[in-house]
Amino acid sequence: MGIFTGIEVLFFFLGAMSTLLGLGLYKLNQKYTFVWYTWVLACTGAFLAVFTVAWSVSSFLEGEVQAGNMGILFFGAPVLVIFGVTQRILRKSAQ
Repeated sequence: MGIFTGIEVLFFFLGAMSTLLGLGLYKLNQKYTFVWYTWVLACTGAFLAVFTVAWSVSSFLEGEVQAGNMGILFFGAPVLVIFGVTQRILRKSAQ
């Protein structure tokens, strides 16, 4: 048996993912000027992305494959929509 279990690796990955998403938002804010609704959309998308990974991986580790797949579908699809809308707003504000 290894030193780290699946949950420990998951929490390490979630911490790294949260840090990278935070740094990415900080860098984007330096490049573009965020207005309040851009911050709301970007932070909601980042939180939902971390939640999607946490839900799905923990469901897979517990043996609930269908719950993990449905988590990716129902929580991951809105992440793509939210990040797409945020990207469109940032492109429009850059013009």
